[in-house]
Parts: sequence; C-alpha cells; structure tokens
Amino acid sequence: MANQDLGTATLVTSALKSNCVFMEINGSVRRITLDNLMNVINTGDEMLLRQVAWGVPLKQNQTSQAWGVIGNTGMRAEYESMCGRYLVTPKGLAAKLSPTNSAIYADGTTLDESKGNVMFIGPRLYYVIKQDAASGVDYLWLSQLPIGGHYIGDCHNDEYICIAAYKGSMSGSTLVSRSGVTPTGAKTIEQFWTAAQVNGKDWGLTNYDHRRYMMMLGLGHYGNPNIQTQLGNGVGGEGGWKDVWSAASKLLTGATKSLGDALAKISIANLVNTSDSTIHTTNSSRVNLFGIEDPYGWQYEMIQGVYCGNSENSAQTGQEIFIYEGNRMPTAAELSTHPNGKYRQLARRAVTANSEGYISKMIIGEYFDIFGSAIGGGATSYWGDYEYINNTGQLVLWGGYANSGSSCGLGLAPSRYAFSFASANYGSRLAYYGPLTFMSGKQLVAAA
Repeated sequence: MANQDLGTATLVTSALKSNCVFMEINGSVRRITLDNLMNVINTGDEMLLRQVAWGVPLKQNQTSQAWGVIGNTGMRAEYESMCGRYLVTPKGLAAKLSPTNSAIYADGTTLDESKGNVMFIGPRLYYVIKQDAASGVDYLWLSQLPIGGHYIGDCHNDEYICIAAYKGSMSGSTLVSRSGVTPTGAKTIEQFWTAAQVNGKDWGLTNYDHRRYMMMLGLGHYGNPNIQTQLGNGVGGEGGWKDVWSAASKLLTGATKSLGDALAKISIANLVNTSDSTIHTTNSSRVNLFGIEDPYGWQYEMIQGVYCGNSENSAQTGQEIFIYEGNRMPTAAELSTHPNGKYRQLARRAVTANSEGYISKMIIGEYFDIFGSAIGGGATSYWGDYEYINNTGQLVLWGGYANSGSSCGLGLAPSRYAFSFASANYGSRLAYYGPLTFMSGKQLVAAA
C-alpha cells in the first residue's frame, strides 16, 4: 500500500467482513475491518437496532410471561430460514437436508446417516443487551448483522453454530447424532466427550454458548420465556413430578424427522409408569426447535465449557460458575481451583445446602447469562423453569428429563452433582467446532 494513490485504486462492489477500510481518527489515518465498522455504527443506536435487529424486553420484574417481540421481525424470519439440519461428516463436509423431510438431502438424494452426523447449523448470531433508562428493563437484541455487543458462532471461522440435531447415542466407541436409536446415558461427561472425539479432534459436546443460543432462538421467536407453553411440553408433558422414566427411556431419536427444520411439535401418547399405571404424563410431545430435537423434557444433557465451584475445595467457595473457552474438558487441577486460559466467572445464588425452586430472575448482564439469580413463582410465571443447586455440585446439566414435567425448559440448569456423576437419564449432545465445507447431497455421497 505504500505510496499508492487511493483515488486510482480498483473499484469493487463487494468485500468480506474481514477486509479493511481507511478512516481518519483524531487526525491520523487508521484501518478498521468492515465487521468492526458495523459494530461502531450500530452500537447504542436504538432506532438503528429496530431496523436491523429483533428484540425482547426481559421483563424479569413481572410475573407475566407475555414479554413480546419488537424490531425487525422480517430479519428474524430471514435468519430462521437459514437454520436447519445438515449431514456433517467427521472431516466437516456438510450437505443440507430437506427442510421438510430429514430422511433425504435437499437435492433429493437419499440420506445415509452412517456417513456422518445429523447436525443443526445456524449462522453466527449477534446479540447485545441494552437497558431502557426509564423502565430499567433489559432488552435482548438479536441480529445476523453486527450490532455491537457479542456474537455466538464457534465453527468455520466462527461463522456458524453446529450442534447435533438428535441426542447423543453410541455407535461402537463413537458418540453420534442419528435417528432411530436410544439416547445413551450412564456415562460421565468426560466419557461422553472422549466418545465425541472419536469422530475427530474438532468434535465435542454442546456447550454453554449453545444453550444461550437455544434460549435466544426461543425467546426471539415467541417473546415468551416459557418455551413449553409455546412450542410443546416435551416428552414429560405438563404438570408436576411423575415417575415415567422407564417408559421415556424406550423412546427413539428421530421422531421429528418429518418436521425437518420447522419450529413445531409432534404429539405422542402419554407415558405411563410401568409399575403404577395411575402415574402418567399429560400432553406429551416431541419438540423441534428449527431442527434441534428434544432440547428439553426427555433426558438431561451434560454440557461442556462450564463447571461450578465446590465448597469442599480450599480454593473455592462453592458459589462460583466458571465459563471457560476451548473444546476440552477441565483438568482435575482446574476443577479444584479455576480454569486455565481465558474464562469468565459468575456467582450462583447464595446457598449452603440443596436449594431448588422456579426461577424468577436470571443473571443476564452483558453476556445474557441464563443462570438463576433468584427463585419464586411457578411454571407459568417469570421464567417458568426450575433450578436445583448446592455449593458442592460442579456438573452443569440442562433441559430437564421426563419425570420433571413442567419444571423443564430451555432455562433449567441444575448444578448439584459431582463432575464425575453418571445416570441413565443424563445424556449429551454432539457439537462440531471445526471448518465446514458445504456441498450438495449428491456431492457429499460421492466424496464420502
């Protein structure tokens, strides 16, 4: 660029977000990427946010769950239309499945799931939290365009989110995402992660960012934190606790294949406890969040990227929530102190023994942190999801399981068990963190 006449430079009609433009700042010439320039332009301008983003007022100060959606819902619809199911091979080859039938590729080619894993892929999602000065209410703004704040995207140069469409199951020693099988349980989170890595070094488990992302999808569409009343109750149905896991454990993945990428549910027969037929679910369903099947209400999911402190460790109080970076499991030393490398730290609700209740308030803050900071209300007030915690549990779970009924949801995140805990109703879900190569179904079949 030295001594080049910018007035005679070649004109272009497009550019990448990583490309730079020149600006005068305080009398000096500086470069800035187009991505960062958009952040500068959009930050703090609510009128502009309404044009390029959709928003949800997080009315944590009221019991009503009818919060609503504002802003550009047309852009929301455009974003949602780009989300859906793909077949992703272990090496990252990805081909779109039919948006209305997950048994075939979008180009009509027959799908062979053994060639890879059925995954949900969505574009990078930008978000920012803005507080209304008059009401004190926080607003969650979402957009596919830079709007200041932060974004969620962790694969293919952070351009996409890639998580399993189906709950994890074992194929030999490999954790996979496939239809027509029973989700695997009774493994520790480290065993699940090791099984995920058999696919390749870029494979792991869904993390805390993915769970925030799912909540953003649900909230951004419905403007209501109670996903069960909007999308469907899930396998466990509605109402209080009941003992139906024996029946729920016999269900298979892939019940929503015919829904493709839809935001919809399929009603199923109410589950009955095999030992006592008087205990059963009500309004049970298999739910589909744009291609993510059963993210709540069937089997708890262990997630990576987060763990809690344990008051029995000398370097911890038990109130800590550690959110760490990287596709990895924490070491024993980290579990007893704090994560290595870059991490964020939050605080659990103050508690010294087992504590539980419906969540009335989330932490939120700058990063839209969806851990409960206060309890109260019920299944149809405030956030509508339940929480179990203590000051020794380090493993973070998500979503709830069939016995929990209306306690389940996208915000149910108990943390009361040891990091090494395992149970049949505790499973996992794959995630892919590496580069993607997009192609047609026909091309993928030939390449795989």
